Amino acid sequence: MIETEGIVKRFGRVVAVDRVSFAVPAGAICGFLGPNGAGKSTTIRMVVGAMAPDAGTVTVAGMRMDADASEARRAVGYLPEESPVQPDLTVDEFVRFRAELYGIPRRGRDVAVDRALGACSVLDVRRRLCGQLSKGYRQRVGLAAAIVHGPRVLVLDEPTSGLDPEQVLEFRALLRSLSASTTILLSSHVLAEVEASCDRAVLIDRGRVVASGSMTELRGLGTRAHRVVLEVQREPGAELGSVACVAAHAASAAAGGWREHVVELRDGADPSAAAIEIGRALHAAGNPPRSLRIESPTLEGIFLRIVRDRREERS
Repeated sequence: MIETEGIVKRFGRVVAVDRVSFAVPAGAICGFLGPNGAGKSTTIRMVVGAMAPDAGTVTVAGMRMDADASEARRAVGYLPEESPVQPDLTVDEFVRFRAELYGIPRRGRDVAVDRALGACSVLDVRRRLCGQLSKGYRQRVGLAAAIVHGPRVLVLDEPTSGLDPEQVLEFRALLRSLSASTTILLSSHVLAEVEASCDRAVLIDRGRVVASGSMTELRGLGTRAHRVVLEVQREPGAELGSVACVAAHAASAAAGGWREHVVELRDGADPSAAAIEIGRALHAAGNPPRSLRIESPTLEGIFLRIVRDRREERS
């Protein structure tokens, strides 16, 4: 549903986006993530047709964004980081205005507006001025305006920025309901948010894609991201160095006479077997752990490892 092939964007001598290629299948909620300054927003603007790439192509819903730009843009709904609501318009007026801009015929406009407001749960504030709404409601109204024309693709740039935890949960549920009929690309620098909301992701760093795929595929890249976290009375040393499955270990916190220690496992190590082996080694050394738990790979851990390895290779 979304495909970029080798897109490049330069600003003077700075290459903000460097030959980025990725694809998003129909019906997916795909996270597009990386640290601030990685090139996410620039790429998003090229995907929605707000900016032309210096090289490469963008295809949305089977249409080239350059050759079929008008039709391709109609297939896209876009919500930038700051919801573009007009403070002096009511919610109903603003969404109706956007429906008119998208070319929805007058006879079908009422139905389209009601459907979008209902889907985003803002029917109760439709007569209020947008400028009087909370941040969470403004995001919902902006989303209603982005989907009023029934787009096949929805692109969101940092959609949960500034929302409180309850609003974030509500927004995630809303995205899930929309994904039944719409492909969603969600840009964020918050990896935990992407992991909670998306079923696949594209990871970008310094303008280049470093990994992409389903969450299962991405977690498969992080076998060493499994960790064993334990509490011991004294910092372990040689006893952990003798355990073959241990790649690295370091103290992370101390409280009440106990030290929390984090052990990174080698690639391919079975985490359950590793935990047993580590526990036995500590018992044998007279430093038995009070607690021991296995932490599964997180998207954040995998991403940080990929970026670290990539930068070490460059240096």
